[in-house]
Amino acid sequence: MKLFRQVFRGLIIDSGGRFLIFTVLITGCANSTSATKQEQPKPAITNNSSPKTNSASNPPRCQTEQLSVSKVSANAGAGNVAIIYAFTNKGSSPCNLYGYPGFALLDSKDQPLKEVKVIRTPRQQSPQQVTLPPNGQASFDIAYNQVRDVGQSCPTSVKIEITPPNAYNHFTLPETINACTGKVRVRPVQSGIIQ
Repeated sequence: MKLFRQVFRGLIIDSGGRFLIFTVLITGCANSTSATKQEQPKPAITNNSSPKTNSASNPPRCQTEQLSVSKVSANAGAGNVAIIYAFTNKGSSPCNLYGYPGFALLDSKDQPLKEVKVIRTPRQQSPQQVTLPPNGQASFDIAYNQVRDVGQSCPTSVKIEITPPNAYNHFTLPETINACTGKVRVRPVQSGIIQ
């Protein structure tokens, strides 16, 4: 037979708000062949923050620095002009684009034309997230009317400013746009090149 002792300590608060410490000593006998040492359970460690993954299935948003932008095509008819621009991922890893690009018409001093309002126009479906693999492309289009009334002077850009969706830095391209109605429509990015 083997003698064993276990000590339990605790803390309670009495009705007067005082802390009382108590100790309980348990003494007993046990057969040495059946006595086992019990390990104290360890507290569970919880982490409330979910892991942030940038896997291929959920890449980060595209930064301006990893993209390039170019004019793909321009079509005109009955005074209406539509231009398609494309973003290309020139980086080595995939990234996401979602929503509308920033678009502004600039004068010769790189100032926005105050007479022109850029209007976001949805497509038939709501904006979709577009994942661009390396060298992948996404495009958007703008449209405006260049018909001018007799004697009318249309606001005309010398350059344009394009900002990828959800980005801060922009691209500046030379572009002459005669937005005679004072409005330019821009639509959200979509995967590939608009047909």
